[in-house]
Amino acid sequence: MKEEFKKYLAMILAVFCTAALSILFFFILFRMDALRSLIGKILNILMPFIYGAGIAYVLKPLCNTYERFLNKHWHPKRQKLIGTVSVIGSIVTGLVVIYAVLAMLLPQLALSVARIARSLPEMIESISHMVDHLFEGNEVIRNYIMQLSDAGTESLSGWLKESILPYMNMILTGLSDSMINVAGIFMDLFIGLVVAIYLLYGRRKFKKQGKLLLYSLFKERWADKIIEEIRFADRVFSGFIGGKLLDSAIIGGICYIGMMIMGLHYAILISVIVGVTNIIPFFGPYIGAIPSAIILLTVSPMSCLMFVIFIVILQQVDGNIIGPKILGSSTGLSGIWVLFSILLFGGLFGFVGMIIGVPVFAVIYDLIRQLIIRGLELRSKSKMFDDYQHEYPRKE
Repeated sequence: MKEEFKKYLAMILAVFCTAALSILFFFILFRMDALRSLIGKILNILMPFIYGAGIAYVLKPLCNTYERFLNKHWHPKRQKLIGTVSVIGSIVTGLVVIYAVLAMLLPQLALSVARIARSLPEMIESISHMVDHLFEGNEVIRNYIMQLSDAGTESLSGWLKESILPYMNMILTGLSDSMINVAGIFMDLFIGLVVAIYLLYGRRKFKKQGKLLLYSLFKERWADKIIEEIRFADRVFSGFIGGKLLDSAIIGGICYIGMMIMGLHYAILISVIVGVTNIIPFFGPYIGAIPSAIILLTVSPMSCLMFVIFIVILQQVDGNIIGPKILGSSTGLSGIWVLFSILLFGGLFGFVGMIIGVPVFAVIYDLIRQLIIRGLELRSKSKMFDDYQHEYPRKE
């Protein structure tokens, strides 16, 4: 009787859970806008903690390095002082590096942008002369281009008079709103810095608390699996993102040196563009090279051609020599999954998504892989996976 009662109770609970999940699914489906708005509000509120977690994660290796160094030279009884000095040292080092980079780059970037703005009329006139010379023997195409140019100039003039001037007050209001938003971002970053200090100082305590929580909720075998997956995610993220940042800094430096040797204009500006966009896997080199080539085309076609040849060679060296050496072990993703992850996460989260998409998808891919292995083991089909791995060995 008890067994029959338990059977019916299990059936009732299964039906109830299925109905509840179905209701929840349809509620989420039809209330997607409200849910997205709620998630956006929660993320805005927690943004300082998100910034703080990001800063702490980036500075954690540096903090550990300081701590190991101080442990060798200071007495073990000074653990609290060692921890405090390590956290302060890593924060100060990070701020000094950021200040040094900005102090070196910003004046040069400002000069490059100002130079482009001053020489813009000459560039337009130069392009116009080049078009005239190029289509000198074909009056039809030349007249058509001139008509397009005149029409474009008239449209721009009309747009400035009819759209921009009447709404100048709105633009100024929008500018003030943008300034408020920028001030808000700086405030979030300041609070995030404070949060990062707390996270760095208590990182070992938080790690132990996380372990206690896991082993209190899951069986030991599953808790071990989760910890193993978290360690894998940490290796992938720290190795990939840290390696990408170093790789991009080296590529930006080589680009600057190469442009200076070739005597090309706007070396600092273009090197920063190339270095920053190189952080994005797959698409980064093209995203940085196209606007840079257009900038140099306004100087001279020969400068543009020299830059394009140089950047193609540089990207080949990066893709085949520098990148693999710095990034070390692969994420285990094939080219199609790298492209898929960049498009998916880039579409969802923009520029940041394009950067973190590959390591995030690598973790998801590994989770699915572990689930497949477990499922095959339960069904006594492990040989299928062994045969697959033998035929398509995983790159490590």
